[in-house]
Amino acid sequence: MADMQRVIYFIQRPHGMVTPDAFEIREERVPRLTGDKDVLVETVYASVDPYMRGRLSAGKSYTAPFAVGQPMAGAMVGRVADGGRSSLTAGEWVFGSWPWAEYAVLPETSLRRLDPSLPPTTALHVLGLTGLTAYVGLTKFGRPQAGERLVVSGSAGSVGSLTVQIGRLLGLAVYGIAGSDDKCQWLEQQMGVHKAFNYRAADFADALAAGLQEGVDIYFDNVGGAVTDEVLRHLNPHARIVICGQIALYNQDKPAQHRPLFSDLLISRAQATGFIVGEHQEEFPKALKRLQSWYRLGQLHAEESIAVGFDQWINAFLGLFAGANRGKAIVQIKDA
Repeated sequence: MADMQRVIYFIQRPHGMVTPDAFEIREERVPRLTGDKDVLVETVYASVDPYMRGRLSAGKSYTAPFAVGQPMAGAMVGRVADGGRSSLTAGEWVFGSWPWAEYAVLPETSLRRLDPSLPPTTALHVLGLTGLTAYVGLTKFGRPQAGERLVVSGSAGSVGSLTVQIGRLLGLAVYGIAGSDDKCQWLEQQMGVHKAFNYRAADFADALAAGLQEGVDIYFDNVGGAVTDEVLRHLNPHARIVICGQIALYNQDKPAQHRPLFSDLLISRAQATGFIVGEHQEEFPKALKRLQSWYRLGQLHAEESIAVGFDQWINAFLGLFAGANRGKAIVQIKDA
């Protein structure tokens, strides 16, 4: 094992669209074990997620901002390089959260040993927070009933692509919204979406109106902005809006002006609920059991967009805001 490693630091808060200038790659010594139950982990797979953009800003949000001058951090899958005096042994796969670095020293209690019968990357999507977000958001706040109509914005992304499949498995008529004709075709042909709409198309509003003539019972919103404005025009009475993300707004300097949400809710007597999945851990055991069953049976597909190489880490994160990924965006740091 090398004595030196690369670490990605967050060095300045972006204004508007995030750019590579917000980050810096530094070379540092590989950390050593110090605590009695410390574990040295080699990073193999890293998750990059849209919510991280909010943490680059200092404004009010649902989680603390990243500190300028400190390493970036997020969900990771790695191999134990040195288990020290812990119960973990070298070569075991583990999941946890640690800095954007090639190696990290972490307490054993912060790591979860992965099931070797499953691909290790499933911990970053279908059997991780991504899958839990899709399942808990849809079932707890969408309150689906078979035969209802579900619309998912950002439906070719990590959470969205699982949400549309879960909706189909629960007996819903599922409609997706994505940013290209290719993604819409993939959603219809591979993800089981009844109809997908390209929000970048000039006739998006007309196509949506034609396709949603029977209205929307559940709207799972990953996007916000103008896309959501159009969907809200088609709410059925007592519709449920599940607010998961607002990626269309994350890189804006100033809040955009949209049609008033409250009037849509009043007219439809609808309910809109924002949620953070980490606040609903009591739902996790049941959700993971069902997600794992669907996955093992081949009923739930986890699409991965994997960028290979440490030098692709920053670009993979920036690509989230240009729609570069289909399904879960992952960076592979080392050979698996």
